[in-house]
Amino acid sequence: MPRIARIVIPGIPHHIVQRGNNRQEVFFLDDDRRFYLSVLKVQAQQHGLEMLGWCLMTNHVHLIAIPKTEDSLHQAIGLTHLLYTQYVNRLHGRSGHLWQNRFYSCALDEAHLLAALAYAERNPVRAKLVKRAWLYPWSSAKAHVEGVDQVGLLEAERWKEFLAGIDWRSFLIRPEDEKQVAGLRSHTCRGRPLGSDAFLSKIEKRLGRRMRPLPEGWPKGKRRKPG
Repeated sequence: MPRIARIVIPGIPHHIVQRGNNRQEVFFLDDDRRFYLSVLKVQAQQHGLEMLGWCLMTNHVHLIAIPKTEDSLHQAIGLTHLLYTQYVNRLHGRSGHLWQNRFYSCALDEAHLLAALAYAERNPVRAKLVKRAWLYPWSSAKAHVEGVDQVGLLEAERWKEFLAGIDWRSFLIRPEDEKQVAGLRSHTCRGRPLGSDAFLSKIEKRLGRRMRPLPEGWPKGKRRKPG
């Protein structure tokens, strides 16, 4: 399915990814990462973006967050990346674009939220930077495992609600479901909500538009009402 206009659903968790322009590095020093997190914290609070998880890699970022309004993602992330670009260009004597023009995102049901959070926090393990996700200092994995957010970026009540009764340390060391990972990547890239049929039906009814491909053999010019 082709990529569609960004769908932002207030009150629903989203997986967000943005990469460096041409996959170039966006973080050069630990101070860069600290500055990025400090700006993201302010912008998220100002624009109604509840942070549930994050991971900063050398050339891209993963965020898991709940927007309070349809504009929350665009405003909070857009301004964070604008201010961070200005900081990096000034500090490191650069010019021009730092990030890809547009970030990718998709809405998630609760089961896929946990999968997306684990996927984001496992990035440093896949990249062979650390052996365990919670040993990487630039993600929310340690906060979720230990129950203490030293960075102060996460909405504590919200993420503790979603992780209630879950041994997150054990969750992070489970073998990854490659099919599930492929689905998450595809939906995030295309902007399609990811979840159960019941979740997607609810989203279709709420938005008044189809979120899933038409059944095989269904005439292209003939549209069924969502739900």
